[in-house]
Amino acid sequence: MEKIFKNTDTSLWIYNIQLAVTSIILSSLLMYIFDGNDVKKYGIFYGYTTLVWISTVINSIGGLIVALVIRYSDNILKGFASSTSIVLSCIVAVIYFNFQLTLFFLIGSLLVISSIIIYSNPELILSIPIFKLCFKDKPIFV
Repeated sequence: MEKIFKNTDTSLWIYNIQLAVTSIILSSLLMYIFDGNDVKKYGIFYGYTTLVWISTVINSIGGLIVALVIRYSDNILKGFASSTSIVLSCIVAVIYFNFQLTLFFLIGSLLVISSIIIYSNPELILSIPIFKLCFKDKPIFV
């Protein structure tokens, strides 16, 4: 998908419109199959609260940001951004919601943070003795 975004002259907004139309058609079909009677009785937005609208807007903006990141950066950076946001969200959950961290989360967070640092400065990998031995005579930067 990244290759399609970067190697074409088609606007990013055209892709967003195409994806939106497809998802509206499929979602409408499934909505009427599974909840058609309730939609006819109460309307399509029945039960929407302010929190639902806020969540919808945030997810929409997040989708546009992901598309822009992939368009003007690369997929690896998008992965790092997603991983970092998960780590930061969990830190906020610990502070505000008394979330209990597990050992696996801490290990995963350490791997995410170290991978971001190494990706930002690839020469740092040679400061780790085992990698220095492995890549002694081989170029690791292409």
